[in-house]
Amino acid sequence: MKVWVTRDEPVDGPLSTALRAAGLEVVNEPVITRRVISDARDEILSLGENDWLVLTSAYAVKAAHQPETVVFKVAVVGQATKQAAQDAGWTVAFVSEGGDATSLFAELAPRAAGRTICYPRSSQAKPPLLADDITLLSPVAYETVPREYRTEVVDEVDVIAVASPSAVRAVLVTGKMDKSFASIGPTTSAALRELGLEPWVEALDKSFTSLARVIVEKQ
Repeated sequence: MKVWVTRDEPVDGPLSTALRAAGLEVVNEPVITRRVISDARDEILSLGENDWLVLTSAYAVKAAHQPETVVFKVAVVGQATKQAAQDAGWTVAFVSEGGDATSLFAELAPRAAGRTICYPRSSQAKPPLLADDITLLSPVAYETVPREYRTEVVDEVDVIAVASPSAVRAVLVTGKMDKSFASIGPTTSAALRELGLEPWVEALDKSFTSLARVIVEKQ
């Protein structure tokens, strides 16, 4: 089975690697480009003890400034982001059980009452609505934009793997495709449904390994 990897990663990127390890054939053709535009240094350095830094993707981990001394707490979305944060040297204090940013903020809110949350985000992500007693710092750390890709790739694959709403929109900019979509999680699946498509499979824990596993189990 051939799987189209649409996310912005090299041929040996984490999703491509997970798919190959599961015995699947990979066609690497990114449909989006991400680039860091700010490391949120000032906002992160302003955090004090018991404040929170929220990282919702491995790319946010890459973008965020990491002080030599960390006094605040770090919260992440899902196991993939947790692993990326730990690999980068962060100590993770909280992992969302829901697997998306909306769930993370809902779960984190009681712990962050009266404190500050710093959320370095994508240009396409909206700042969350939080209780009045929580101070939100929400700098745009990186931007995600569509990129040109070989449209004929759709005829070469059996499954399209999408790992973000922006990838969904970029793939479908030329119209609906009669292909099976494998979604990384609820937020990406919701983006598909907004465009009238039902995911063929959805990863169970919003990790690349889980996405590869459910594709293999479904085929």
